[in-house]
Amino acid sequence: MHIRITTRLLCVSGALALATTAAADTFSVNLGTKTLGQLTYRQAGAEETLVSRLDNTPLGVFNGVFNGTSRGKGNAHAFTGISKSSRKNRRAEVQMAGGRAVSTKVTPEEEITDLSDIQNVPANVVDPVQGFGHLTTATGGCPSAIRMYDGRRVIALTPTGQGNDGQGLVCDVDYSVIAGPGHLSPLLVKSARMQLTYDQSGGAQRLVRIRLRSGIFSVTLDRTG
Repeated sequence: MHIRITTRLLCVSGALALATTAAADTFSVNLGTKTLGQLTYRQAGAEETLVSRLDNTPLGVFNGVFNGTSRGKGNAHAFTGISKSSRKNRRAEVQMAGGRAVSTKVTPEEEITDLSDIQNVPANVVDPVQGFGHLTTATGGCPSAIRMYDGRRVIALTPTGQGNDGQGLVCDVDYSVIAGPGHLSPLLVKSARMQLTYDQSGGAQRLVRIRLRSGIFSVTLDRTG
């Protein structure tokens, strides 16, 4: 499943940005024993990116690339999400301030949804890049609930339980598209069960696995770097 689940990107001064080394979190995207592609999240200073590249999906049906960027300062953020595949290309640009969408632009026009109108977008949202960062940087336990907005839909991530599987902290999360279209047209997937596994050895907390289940589909993202 091409989850555009996603984190935040903020720009600092040019000198600081050049001096900061990007920290990368890389995950392989797997369907059973088959590797479908790779997802990478990077943070350099106050700037973050999320890139998902699927190049080995069954019959190539869902092959494609998503590049997400979120930049800003303080409570203001500018998100750009670019999706490219053999089926379609899409660009979404969202300006946010104080947890609210203040402007949205989606191209081409046929990709616009009711949620591309900011009047229909609820408060207290983050963009997908910020959202993924929220998962990868969680400390001291499971991540808190968040709502993500990508210019076309709103997604809620809601914790439902936690435990320990002997390898680390396991967090159960409900993934639900609460407004707008589902993912992966024509499947239009609107809900999934998400399980996050964190390695807490050595006094730190590190996301090592994300498992997503929706219907008969089960996709696992395993940390590789």
